[in-house]
Amino acid sequence: MTSPAPLTALGRTLTFADGTTAQLRYSLGALALLEQRHGGIDGVLRTFEQIDGTDSLSGVVIGPMLELIGAGLTGSGGFVPHFTERMTTVREETPDGKKTSRDVREVTAVRYVRASDRKELGDLLDLKGFDQLVEAMTQAFAEAFPQGEEAAPAGPITDVELTVPDTFRGTSSTTSAPSPSDVQTQPSGT
Repeated sequence: MTSPAPLTALGRTLTFADGTTAQLRYSLGALALLEQRHGGIDGVLRTFEQIDGTDSLSGVVIGPMLELIGAGLTGSGGFVPHFTERMTTVREETPDGKKTSRDVREVTAVRYVRASDRKELGDLLDLKGFDQLVEAMTQAFAEAFPQGEEAAPAGPITDVELTVPDTFRGTSSTTSAPSPSDVQTQPSGT
């Protein structure tokens, strides 16, 4: 690995419509929150790519962008996630005919609220700064991950010599006669 990104990176400063600022930083807690919401880090990366590759505001962009920014503002950014959940009862029948039911919670939305004054993130951001928001998210997200590993050498590896120490070679073994405990015993009480 080359040099890993510092986990204590400061992130990027966002300026809100009311003139206040906050640090956008993807800590491990923020990344875990995004993983749960998007089904793993691959889902988070797909969401970033969808937003970053958008030249216009077509399709679903604003909601996922608010979630990504909001998660990066939790902790030191002063924002708290508020989940909207839906409870569904799932009824099942087992192979032996028993009927069971269980409640399943599903998160349908996440709103991020600034703890100091209870203002929602969506009300604090201006759409005119969309490009700056995307740039700040991308830089803060890249800062949260290692810079990568050195490239593997090309081609097959052919000149590797493996020596096995004598202590790993083992000893030869032979099969011995069965022990007396292997002989069948007569059942008692007959």
